[in-house]
Formats: sequence, structure tokens, C-alpha cells
Amino acid sequence: MRVIKILVAFMGVLIVAGVALVVYGVSRQEDAGIVTDDAMPSVPVAGQVDASSGLDPKPVAQLAPFGTINIDLAPGETLVDFSRQGSEATVRLEGRQGSRLVVVSLRDGTILGQILLVEPQ
Repeated sequence: MRVIKILVAFMGVLIVAGVALVVYGVSRQEDAGIVTDDAMPSVPVAGQVDASSGLDPKPVAQLAPFGTINIDLAPGETLVDFSRQGSEATVRLEGRQGSRLVVVSLRDGTILGQILLVEPQ
């Protein structure tokens, strides 16, 4: 009878240790899923690879605060999409006269150019 009590106590310790290991593993997996600003992409992104270094990605430089950038909207025009790559942002606007892409420099707030999306005549 004493041997059974010892085995039951030992199995209880193993169950508690197993649960603790599972909780530890799940918490480590959740921590690995958190994205930070200094995370490196798994695949090189255009503009981040130095050709002389043999495809070793370099971290993207942090942007300084750029303040407010004004983009003039035509009447009835709305923002559809926004994306950023490096120090440039692309804003997609749609309105009555069609769509356009506005490329903005986030370094100095200037509008670098526009791409008008029009249907062929």
C-alpha cells in the first residue's frame, strides 16, 4: 500500500511539472509572435538589401516625426488605401474623375508626384 501512495504522489508531481512546461511553452510561443520595430523580414524587401553584402538584409532606419502633410482632395474624392515603404508613403484616392496615387516623402513632407489612373480612350 505504501508503494502505491508513493507512485501516486510521484505521478502527481509529474502531472504538475508537465502542465508547467506546457504553460511555459505556450508563453514562449506567444512571445515569439510579437512583432517589434527591429524585427527583420524573412525575405529581403526591395530597398533593404545591400548588393555588395551578398543578400544580407539591413534594418530600415527609423523615421523622425514628420508632422502634418496636407494632400489636396478634389471634390468628392476619398482615401481608399495607404501604404508606406521606407521614407515614402503612397496614398490611393478615388473620386468622380477617377483614381490617383500620390507619393509623399515622409522625410520632408513634400509630394514627390502623382500617378493618375484613367481609363483608356
